[in-house]
Amino acid sequence: MKLQVDGIKEISGNTLAIRHEPVTPPGLQGSVRETRSEVKEIAAKLDIKEEIPRVCRLQTARNNVPDSTEEEYYRRAVYVPYLDDFCNSLKERFESHKETVASLQHILTEFCTKTDFYLLEAAFNFYEEYLSHKEVVQSEFMSWKEKWSQEKSENLPKTAISSLEKSDKTFFPNIYILLKLLAVVPVSVATVERSFSSLRRLKTYLRNTTSESRLNGLALLSIHRDIKIRDEEVLDKFASVPRNLDFVL
Repeated sequence: MKLQVDGIKEISGNTLAIRHEPVTPPGLQGSVRETRSEVKEIAAKLDIKEEIPRVCRLQTARNNVPDSTEEEYYRRAVYVPYLDDFCNSLKERFESHKETVASLQHILTEFCTKTDFYLLEAAFNFYEEYLSHKEVVQSEFMSWKEKWSQEKSENLPKTAISSLEKSDKTFFPNIYILLKLLAVVPVSVATVERSFSSLRRLKTYLRNTTSESRLNGLALLSIHRDIKIRDEEVLDKFASVPRNLDFVL
């Protein structure tokens, strides 16, 4: 997890460095020319001509930036705004929560044997409503740390899921919750976007009255196509529900 956080920080730093380079070559203008050259190659294959959108004096609905060449227009209207938006997106999505995520990883057996509870406080403060009192969590963490301090390093679980499997929910209820939260922290929006795409295919204007339970079932079938479904289980499910008509096979 630390490597991912550091990687995002490095990407954000490099992007900001490009954004604040001087406009003159080989700074920002050099980056624009390199990108523009690649785009022009693709455009040539698709028979797309490079041109500046029309500009009028009172135009307000489009980018109306002053320019003298196509390169200057696209630098001001597209390239620089994109870099700004990209940096803001990275900051909003990752940097605002990096302290919590970096703190939460100290619950892993690989780190807990080398750290103290104060490194976990940021995660505790963020998820406080799901946990017991601070002193209880702290004593539980110390017991968790002692448990794995007695194990050889090669026997330590390396991931949140493997640590969760080795965690006793009865003896370590708060640790179990924190590990579960760490295991489900999304690394991308791919799963969410996939569900949105499936819903668009399923809930069309012709099927707008589909019930929620049926829509959820159809969406799960569409998304998780790799899961094999036995016909016998489906029939048993239908037969178990009371009906006015007898379900005869």
